[in-house]
Amino acid sequence: MRALTVIAEMGAGGAETVVADLARHLVTRGHQVTVASSGGFRADELPGQGVRSLEVPLRAPGPAGLARSALRLRNDVRRRPVDVVHAHNVRAPLAAHVGTRWPRRRPPLLSTVHGLSDEDYVRAAPVLNRCADLVVAVSADVGERLTAAGLEPARLRVVENACRPVPAFDGARARRELGLGPDQPVVLCLARLIAPKRHDLLVEAWQRLPAHAVLLVAGDGPRRADIERQVAAAGLEGRVRLLGVRRDVPRLLAASDVLVLASDREGLPMTVLEAMSAGVPVVASAVGGLVSLGDDALELVAPGSADALAAGLLALVGDAGRGRAMATVAKELVARRFSSSILCSAYENLYRHLILRTGT
Repeated sequence: MRALTVIAEMGAGGAETVVADLARHLVTRGHQVTVASSGGFRADELPGQGVRSLEVPLRAPGPAGLARSALRLRNDVRRRPVDVVHAHNVRAPLAAHVGTRWPRRRPPLLSTVHGLSDEDYVRAAPVLNRCADLVVAVSADVGERLTAAGLEPARLRVVENACRPVPAFDGARARRELGLGPDQPVVLCLARLIAPKRHDLLVEAWQRLPAHAVLLVAGDGPRRADIERQVAAAGLEGRVRLLGVRRDVPRLLAASDVLVLASDREGLPMTVLEAMSAGVPVVASAVGGLVSLGDDALELVAPGSADALAAGLLALVGDAGRGRAMATVAKELVARRFSSSILCSAYENLYRHLILRTGT
């Protein structure tokens, strides 16, 4: 099988992690895989893993970048025909649809939606109805939002996000390398610095945490300067550390007592699944697919409330036994329901289904 995956970029995000894991799985199964994106460190790693990488300017805003991406995909598919196309969210499926519809035998197109803003669901549904043969939602919540916005139910499948086991890393060593004390409460936030992730709410809540507790914020984005100003104005320098983009997630998790995610919206975030896999208890907003995980596996708090977020953090930071019990439940849940092998098998079966159905 020859598969083409199209995604905006291949950096540190959850969708990018899914793409990389699935591409590696398909290669080990003897399939040929090309990942088309605007690049990123994960794209740089692909050739060494047997996956072909193709650069397309999908990150460029507006119709010009979309058109150039579609043309590059068209030229590539003409030289290297594929059996199935897998695109992510909405912009990539549109480029893939335009770029691969020219051959006499157009390959089927599968689109995965990882989570959108409320207004974007309304715009996405007609695009996906027109472009995608099948649409995968990463959680039941995302699927319900898509169909409510007008996606044809017959097109929809749900394949929950999943993760590979996080490599073990010695916690004491991780803390030494990061300059953290052995008994210092450490909370980690792994999320892009964009408005829906609500780092502003997290910084506000952090003022209620003990003075010796440290918040590590891994990620970057357009809200960084705003968050830096908020941290300075609140006098939290040293207590809140903005680490930028990081590629040492196992070390960061090993050094942390709790992972926190204060988002206004989510599909099913990989960072939460990775923390659960690593045995790190989680405090997260009760939004999207996170609600389906259950309040025995993580501390769910009301979204948009700094008071609720602070209370959730204090509950776990101040009660190590409760955190350990929650982490045990969460780790078992990930192993049973969110393993990477389940996700990869589900997608491979969908690819085969589409190829058989369309006769490509």
